[in-house]
Amino acid sequence: MSFDLALTGQRALVTGGTRGVGAAVVAAFREAGVRAITTARSVPDRRPEGVEFVAADVSTSSGCAAVAGRVKEALGGVDIIVNVVGGSTAPAGGFAALGDP
Repeated sequence: MSFDLALTGQRALVTGGTRGVGAAVVAAFREAGVRAITTARSVPDRRPEGVEFVAADVSTSSGCAAVAGRVKEALGGVDIIVNVVGGSTAPAGGFAALGDP
């Protein structure tokens, strides 16, 4: 199924976008004409074609700062953010329960 979401020219950040669902989101965005940047904790064997990549752990403030800096440099900002990072060990209580490791 295909439909036009009028995303051409939008800028997107997809965390965890090198495998599985994240890679599918990145591919769909690229197909829709979105300029994308994605993250993973380590450099993948195969990077998504036509997509900026940042090796960073977005569970840390330093990792988030690295991603934010690269996004600003490469895209000038973002219009869309999709967080696909999994494996959280965060305690219950949402963001208010989190600290800065």
